[in-house]
Amino acid sequence: MRILSAIPLPKLLAICVESMVVLYLVLSPFDLLLYNLIMFPCPDPRIPNVDKKLDELRLYNAKVKEVSFRSKNGRLLHGWFVELPNTRKVFLYSHGKGNNIYGKIHHIPLLLLCGGSVFIYDYQGYGKSEGRITLDGACDDATAAYDYLVNQEHRTGKEIIGFGESFGCGVTGQLSIRRKLAAVILQSGFSSLLRAGRDNLFWLRWYPESSFPYCLKMDNAAIFGKPHSPLLIVHGKKDRILPFANAEDLYSTAVEPKRFYVVSDGGHCCFGTTSQFVQAVKSFLVDNQI
Repeated sequence: MRILSAIPLPKLLAICVESMVVLYLVLSPFDLLLYNLIMFPCPDPRIPNVDKKLDELRLYNAKVKEVSFRSKNGRLLHGWFVELPNTRKVFLYSHGKGNNIYGKIHHIPLLLLCGGSVFIYDYQGYGKSEGRITLDGACDDATAAYDYLVNQEHRTGKEIIGFGESFGCGVTGQLSIRRKLAAVILQSGFSSLLRAGRDNLFWLRWYPESSFPYCLKMDNAAIFGKPHSPLLIVHGKKDRILPFANAEDLYSTAVEPKRFYVVSDGGHCCFGTTSQFVQAVKSFLVDNQI
């Protein structure tokens, strides 16, 4: 205290201001910090009995094909194309940040029951895909997956349905402005990545939006507030990871055509009962002539 009292007041104020600036910069959410907070790459190993689980998909008369394709930066990505006969529709599945396609095998039958094939892939750094995940890179990966469906499986934008789960909702939102989609389904998503970050890390609210240039790129409220492909929002009311208010805000902001399927007792990435989910998706697609 004696040391502080010996410092002239103007100089003491200058020291305090400089210290606050340094502290602000140290805590600021730069790209590396954002990467560590947002991305949790889930590489191989594969889950037990993966071959058996893939074989079980054939019970739905589906043909399972393991595929590789390259992203914009040349990294080799890995995925599965699970093809149903007698339909051209395909769900392009972009999963969440804390899993990979091996952990999502059990979701594939639900989408098959909805009447479409499924193409599920891993972002860079996930599963068997090469590289390292970034926000821009994940969007490039989704675009490469779409282009694979067009160029190798001969699908068109009128037949590809973007399906995003959690973080994958932001990826799918970006894909919807890069490529033509027949429809978009967002499960347990966010109205914006910035809001999701601030909901989970309160201290991010202290910083202006300009501190988050990468997060600002994933703003589904802004994307679907403009003309878009038919949109179905799926969200659980008891979601503690991405609160239900995200879905409410997104739905209220989005312009038509849009639909909201609420899982009243569902948590994060919850579909509800199989019959309810399948009925919701099928009616959404039929009503929008997809």
